[in-house]
Amino acid sequence: MKTAREVALEAICRVHETGSYANLVLSRLLAESDLSKRDRALVTELVYGTLRNEGTLDWILTRFYPPKPSKIPEKALDILRLGCYQILYLDKIPNHASCSETVELAKKYFHPAMGGFVNAILRRVIRGREKLPWPDHQDDPIGYISFKHSHPRWIVEMWVRDFGFEETALLCQANNVRPRMVIRVNTLKISPSNLARRLESEGLKISSSWLPEALIIEDMGNVTELTEFKEGLFLLQDESSILVGHIVDPKPGEVILDTCAAPGGKTTHLAQLMGNEGRIIAVDIHQSRLGLVRDNCSRLGIKNVQIIQGDSTRLGEIVESPVDRVLVDAPCSGLGVLARRPDARWRKTPQQIDELSLLQSRLLDSAPKFVKRKGVLVYSVCTISERESEQVVKEFLKKHPEFSLEDISSFFPPSLRAEMPLKFIQLLPHRHGTDGLFVCRFRKES
Repeated sequence: MKTAREVALEAICRVHETGSYANLVLSRLLAESDLSKRDRALVTELVYGTLRNEGTLDWILTRFYPPKPSKIPEKALDILRLGCYQILYLDKIPNHASCSETVELAKKYFHPAMGGFVNAILRRVIRGREKLPWPDHQDDPIGYISFKHSHPRWIVEMWVRDFGFEETALLCQANNVRPRMVIRVNTLKISPSNLARRLESEGLKISSSWLPEALIIEDMGNVTELTEFKEGLFLLQDESSILVGHIVDPKPGEVILDTCAAPGGKTTHLAQLMGNEGRIIAVDIHQSRLGLVRDNCSRLGIKNVQIIQGDSTRLGEIVESPVDRVLVDAPCSGLGVLARRPDARWRKTPQQIDELSLLQSRLLDSAPKFVKRKGVLVYSVCTISERESEQVVKEFLKKHPEFSLEDISSFFPPSLRAEMPLKFIQLLPHRHGTDGLFVCRFRKES
């Protein structure tokens, strides 16, 4: 049977070799393993922690291996990253244990000489970690945040420009903390209070949220294995995502268009808010991802969703007549969910943001003729990037003067409302305890 560290190494290597997301790789490997609950938790910590801090770990390794980590075989480098992460970030694991276990991995997958090499590097890290030459926060503020909180330099530069040094440091720090597990109660089947009681009887610690149908689960186990999940009593969904449904504010009997519906979290919430009445047209360009929408609708007992495969930049080929409300939850860079996808930060590029902002504009531009007079159009992206949020909105309003932004502050509790602008919302993990998300609502005047 593989040890926890072997499983963690396999997950990290697969992420690097295949480009798969860590959460998908990890869940697959854990399902195949016979590890205890404690070892599963260790694997999760090692995988997410090592991938999240990869940039900083590589920078540290260059200080103790002058020829640069790029000269080391990829799998051996992953072994070094894994050992280095334990030494620098996991205080509860003794250094000698971290070092010896990592050396054994190197011997198993390479040869004794590689074990000696790994041992020498990690011993240098242990001796020199207190004297690491971190960039000075005054002379090089971008470098300081980038290496101290392990984010690509270009992301830090963008956020410092938008939010300033202190705010960016807090934001990056929040991205390195495991996010809360939030579930959306399926009120078509059960009340939040009754579900909370059932989950507490399973031994889970439950707390309430500022959203009526959201519950926070303190235990970070795999809740999708619970009977309550299989019965369709809840869905995993962050508060920021749940909020979008409230801002759309659908009414029973209306026709709603969800232009980028997969995997169906927001779609099924809209149906829930409508009491399963009316009609939701759920469109997505990816046929395979529409299967997730079908699965979620089936499990939750949603019956008013019409699923269509199509390109929402060309809605004229999909929709026949205007609808009451349109949701454009557009594809984005995902910079608001870096805490949930620890490996994603190293895959993003500034060019992707430019390309995505063009796609977002095309998706928005396709929607106006299919919104009824006095109808609602909601735009949301789970990112923290002005190019994908405010700039897209400003460009849309220039092209479509028949639309105006509406005040959406009333959808927030007073504790959050005071600090927010009236016309659009940018949620930030360190301020609001949610994923990062931008959302605004337009009203069609004529």
